[in-house]
Amino acid sequence: MFFIDFRLFISGLLALVTIVAIIAIASDRWRRKRQAALYGLQEIRQVLEQAPVGLLALGGSRTYRYANPYARRLLGLPSPAGSFPDAEWASLLEADRDAAQGGGDTVGRYRTVSLPSGETVGWWVARSEGRHVVFVQDVTAQQRAEQAAGYLLSALSHELRTPIATILTHLEILQLPDISTETGQQSLRLLKTETQRMSRLVHRMLELGRLETSAEIELGPIALLGVVEQAVAQMTPQAEERQIAISLQADTPLPLVLGNADYLLQVFLNLLDNGCKYSQPGDRVEVTLRRHQEGIECAVCDTGPGIPAEHLPHVTSRFYRANRRGTEGSGLGLALVKEILRRHQSRLEIESRAEGEETGTCARFILPLSMGEAE
Repeated sequence: MFFIDFRLFISGLLALVTIVAIIAIASDRWRRKRQAALYGLQEIRQVLEQAPVGLLALGGSRTYRYANPYARRLLGLPSPAGSFPDAEWASLLEADRDAAQGGGDTVGRYRTVSLPSGETVGWWVARSEGRHVVFVQDVTAQQRAEQAAGYLLSALSHELRTPIATILTHLEILQLPDISTETGQQSLRLLKTETQRMSRLVHRMLELGRLETSAEIELGPIALLGVVEQAVAQMTPQAEERQIAISLQADTPLPLVLGNADYLLQVFLNLLDNGCKYSQPGDRVEVTLRRHQEGIECAVCDTGPGIPAEHLPHVTSRFYRANRRGTEGSGLGLALVKEILRRHQSRLEIESRAEGEETGTCARFILPLSMGEAE
């Protein structure tokens, strides 16, 4: 007969139930961990989709498994995953991946690259657990700011050489034991003139440098007429001293423009200063503000001697001054005006007549309307 040892059967059944329970618990824990990991990856991906920095997960040769929106916009990639275009920057990225692949002390590779779009990017390629990731950032504004700062320092040092040499020369003249009173007074006048020239030059250079090295300037709705009235009021004493009439004509009411009041005040002060500086007693400088389909058309016109045709294309270049005797200037005023207007999505246009009975110069530009003001 066949007998069953119930104690052995019961023990085996309990062991089987225990094993099944352990497997079930382990399986449930694995499932929960997998769900948590997937949820964590989804959260990370959502963050990467909105990140202000580019991220690429590289695949095989010249391919990528993932690129977030920032990286796609910057590098011109059409999809979140795919192949790199046949471009020079893609070859450089492959070279950096190979360098990071080497291991050893190499933890990554950084490089700045100019793109066909004209932008400059900086990327860092790193290797982690057999995979390569690339962090990408738009460094165009930073590079332009560094280049502008270097140019300004170089230009300033060059332009300061002449006034500094003149000052040193006349300081030595003043130390001569047998110098006449007339010569001494003349040297003092020249010292004052050159010192004022240096002051204007440094001030304008700092203004231009601050503007060119800043990423953006704060724009908002402003009443342009008030800004122009302030500029005219500041320049009126100088104009009266030179026997030059300043007038303002404006359409009313004028809509609000999108701009920066402080910078636009500098624009009108510089243009009015030029109009007064190069005009003769009895001339006029007139500011007009007119409603235009694209915004407000602004013009500062004078009846002065005008600018010769050969100089007109260059007057907005830094340190360029037409050969006009008896005038003082840094050669930076119109360069500063041009840069400020560029930051206001506007463009400076200059017309001038230097021959004939009616001479004079007109500087014109259009300022865009503030949001809600356009018809």
